[in-house]
Amino acid sequence: ILLVWSLIILLATFGQRRFAYYFAANVALLSGYLSWAVLKFTGFKETIAKPVEASEKLKQEKAKLKKRPKKRSRLTLIHLNMALGAIIVFFLVFFPNIFPAMAAASQTEFAPDRAWLNSLSWLEENTPEPFGDPVAYYQLYEPPPGGKYEYPESAYGVMAWVDYGYWIARIAHRPANVTPGPGGKYVAKFFVSQNEDSTQEVNWKTKWEEEIIPEKAIMDKLGSSYIIIDYQTAGGKFWALANWAEREQTEFFDIYYISQEKGKLTPVQLFHPAYFRSMVSRLYNFDGQAVTPKESIVISYEEKVVQDQSIKIKLITDVHKFTSYEEATAFISSQQSGNHQIVSDNPFISPVPLEALKNYKLIYSSSILKVQPGVGGIPAVKIFEYTARK
Repeated sequence: ILLVWSLIILLATFGQRRFAYYFAANVALLSGYLSWAVLKFTGFKETIAKPVEASEKLKQEKAKLKKRPKKRSRLTLIHLNMALGAIIVFFLVFFPNIFPAMAAASQTEFAPDRAWLNSLSWLEENTPEPFGDPVAYYQLYEPPPGGKYEYPESAYGVMAWVDYGYWIARIAHRPANVTPGPGGKYVAKFFVSQNEDSTQEVNWKTKWEEEIIPEKAIMDKLGSSYIIIDYQTAGGKFWALANWAEREQTEFFDIYYISQEKGKLTPVQLFHPAYFRSMVSRLYNFDGQAVTPKESIVISYEEKVVQDQSIKIKLITDVHKFTSYEEATAFISSQQSGNHQIVSDNPFISPVPLEALKNYKLIYSSSILKVQPGVGGIPAVKIFEYTARK
């Protein structure tokens, strides 16, 4: 039963890493069992208490044993085997886990860091109470008739990527538009939207997809008043936004290759105009401000199959630099053949002009910074207010 149970949880862990929490119990039980098997093999024995009847004869024998001189203990082969077994178990089971355990205990992986804690504390202290009373967060409520809770007019939501929903609710005491799990589709659609107006007109499906409500603003439909974006949302987690919004990642960025000496190929990630026009980039990377690029870069590339790996890559054949976006687009239009793309190797340096956002205002930037090459320190977390909420 233990082996079957362990195998099932192991397979579940391969499917989703969250099941590793449950698999830890199986690992502990199996490690303990195998450790004892090794110790038992080297000479350790189970101690079993046996009932002893007190009698005069037994008392006399104990008294005689006490009077006898104690024999000096001698180191035997059994003792050496037991010591060796204990050393083997220690180095196989305990020693490899000492440093990983210390590392895990000394960092806040998968937990809010100082930048998030400070930002959420600021949000709680500097935004209106959504339910009119700060004590409302701690109250218990009876299930409403029909199972649908009617929010007061003062209620509003806070938009952030799904990973941070519970943090917002628990630390800032504010309702999050979405929490970890299914339901991040429309938040993702908002973040990857290509202009401010497109976020205002979407086909909206209810949670159960029973009806479609046309032409509703995502922000207004979700009742959002604030948006929180961190460095990871605009960077390392952007692929998840594109995936949930049902968009191809290559629309926003792609991996290209540069040919070096002796035919060596070096990969480089380059960002496309769609990335810079996305709402998450315009808000977090550029604070919703207008941007006029000082330089626009156009690459020419060819799609090539790497023979030894049988994969298709995009190999850069030429790089063209222009002082304006208009010159870059004119160059591409003048080309009769080939593949050409406006790109930037830095997500904080846009190669395309951006208009200022009209309905969003930066109200908080964390004092804790993330170092961005070529730009400098970037606030790890930013909070924006949606000023056009209906």
